Amino acid sequence: MEEKECKKMKAPAYEKLGDYFNVERNEFVFSIEEQPEVEEFEKIIEEKAIVVAECVLNTEENFPGQKKKDGSLKKQRELYKPGEEDYKGKKVDYIKVSEEWTDKENEWLYLITYNKRIVKIGMTISSLEDRYKSYSCGTTRAMEKGSCSTTNFIITECNFNAVRKGMKVEILGIKCPFEKKEITRYGVTKICKMSSVRDQETMITECFRKRYNHKPVLCVQEGK
Repeated sequence: MEEKECKKMKAPAYEKLGDYFNVERNEFVFSIEEQPEVEEFEKIIEEKAIVVAECVLNTEENFPGQKKKDGSLKKQRELYKPGEEDYKGKKVDYIKVSEEWTDKENEWLYLITYNKRIVKIGMTISSLEDRYKSYSCGTTRAMEKGSCSTTNFIITECNFNAVRKGMKVEILGIKCPFEKKEITRYGVTKICKMSSVRDQETMITECFRKRYNHKPVLCVQEGK
């Protein structure tokens, strides 16, 4: 959807969103074009990030109703209708691009990119799919009830506005395999999985800061 077709949103349920997206002016407060390109950053860290999912509007076009064996429609999910300014439910969702999206055998770092430019770095100790299910809980409805985190709300609203302005919003993953260590305690010896992804998030963010002199623009908070 072209930016000129976008209608202005009403005032956000949480004013801190204004630090990232200006609702009245219908624009991000930062320049997308000035954010680092993922290809350049991959060269700096000397690793490739995998495109695992794409963010899309939660519309009937992207999530059509499924039929039961008898031909009747299954119960349909609640959907967003483009242009519905008062809608308070889930506005975006994520479509799997690679199998790594559902991988639970590893921890993951992830990048959110708008038109191939990095706007956020994060991490998850579960699957990437599970992390973005959590992000999807960041609706206006949940925010008004006080039942969702500020990070989830801000990231969801920013992704929504990027998509409706015609940007390609992608999720990229960097696999962080568990380290294994033999531990003997309580008279028992066991090979234990050791988590390092939180430290690795700090490391990759520090690398980003050293190169660009700022953290990714949508890093509302580090670590979750």
